[in-house]
Amino acid sequence: MTSHVGRIYVTAITLFVFFLTWAVVAARPFPSASRPTADPRLQALVVREQRLRRESVLVQKLVAHRWATYRTQLAKRQSQIAAAKQAQARQAQLAAVAAAAPASGPSVRVVSLPAITVTRTS
Repeated sequence: MTSHVGRIYVTAITLFVFFLTWAVVAARPFPSASRPTADPRLQALVVREQRLRRESVLVQKLVAHRWATYRTQLAKRQSQIAAAKQAQARQAQLAAVAAAAPASGPSVRVVSLPAITVTRTS
């Protein structure tokens, strides 16, 4: 082959076929027998996720129960506070009424006893 143009064409076609083959092999169109079935780390991660989901449901139930208990205790405590405030207001009102009443002196008690006579001789 003495033609330079022919050599260039043959070289170009050879390079084209080489790169085309390289691309086909790199794409892995053929099944591999040694391909692992599944990554054990991913399986462990899926199992952990399921366990955490179950635990989160249980925790949500526990939190809901505690909030219900808290709300009932809070309502009871608030009613006690309201009752104490009403009693205090009644006492303050009675004290105000007592303070507004005219203050009279102590009442005088009349006692009729015989006179005491003491005679001593020494």
